[in-house]
Amino acid sequence: MEHHMARMYTIGEASELLGMPASTIRFYEKNGLIPNMQRTGSGIRLFDDEDLEWMRFVEHFKASGMPIKEIRTFIELYQQGDSTIEERRRIINNRRDAVERQIAELELARDFIKYKCWFYDVAAEAGTCDVPREMPPEKMPEEMRRIKERCGISSF
Repeated sequence: MEHHMARMYTIGEASELLGMPASTIRFYEKNGLIPNMQRTGSGIRLFDDEDLEWMRFVEHFKASGMPIKEIRTFIELYQQGDSTIEERRRIINNRRDAVERQIAELELARDFIKYKCWFYDVAAEAGTCDVPREMPPEKMPEEMRRIKERCGISSF
C-alpha cells in the first residue's frame, strides 16, 4: 500500500497560495497562531494544508476586528478540545455582536456620505451651497430627508 505524505509548502509557496506576505505568516507563527507548524532540521518553516487553513481562519478573525491576543486564546481553547466549546462559543458570539455594531456604524457613515454627495451635486449644479443648505425638507428627495434627520444634520 502506498504511503500518502501530506503536501508541504515553503513559506514562499504558502504566501502565494494564501495571497499574504511572508512577513504576515512569520508574524502569525511568532504569535502562536499556527499551531503544530513544522520546521526542517535546518530550521526552514514548512506548512501543510491544515496550517494554511489556520492562517485563513486567523485572517477572517482579524478582518472581523478580533485582537491577535484573543485569536491566540481561541486557538489555545480549540486545542484543548470539546471541554472549551462554551468558552469558544462566547468568544464567537461576542465577535458577532461587535461586527453587527460595526456594520450599523458603517451604514450610518455610508448614509452620511451619500447625503453629502447629494448636497454637493445640488450645490455644483446651482453654483452655490446655499441651495441645498436652505432647501426645505419637503423639496428634498425622501431618502436625503431621512438621512439628514437620522444623522442629525442641520445646516450643512
